[in-house]
Amino acid sequence: MGETQSAEVRQVVERLARALDADDLATARAFLADDCVYETGNETRRGPDEILASYAAASAWAHRVFDEVRYESTVGPVAGATATVTYTDYLFKAGGRWHRHRCRQELTVGGGGRIARIVQHEMPGEREALEAYLAECGIER
Repeated sequence: MGETQSAEVRQVVERLARALDADDLATARAFLADDCVYETGNETRRGPDEILASYAAASAWAHRVFDEVRYESTVGPVAGATATVTYTDYLFKAGGRWHRHRCRQELTVGGGGRIARIVQHEMPGEREALEAYLAECGIER
């Protein structure tokens, strides 16, 4: 894949990441292929409706449970049609402290310049640190 195609992959992935950071799922939908697959390790979601419902449910839960929630993403290396994104969630519960949770996803851009595949990767220690923070704040899932 040439330099121009890598730039196009980065641009599509960055635009999706910015939409997700802003909780703008209507905009995010435009970047997902109709047959997009989202693999989380223990589940596979298919199509924009299922994928966006998953993102919406996670965000709604966070906004319901925490006093403040902020999202930030960083697009890393692009290899062929796949870009790596690190997503960071900043969570705050009054009387507690801020917590930063990170995960990584590989997003593959397919034909038509839309995301065809998303693969979620947990980062070492992140899930455990989040569970400890939830327990510290008295939050049960």
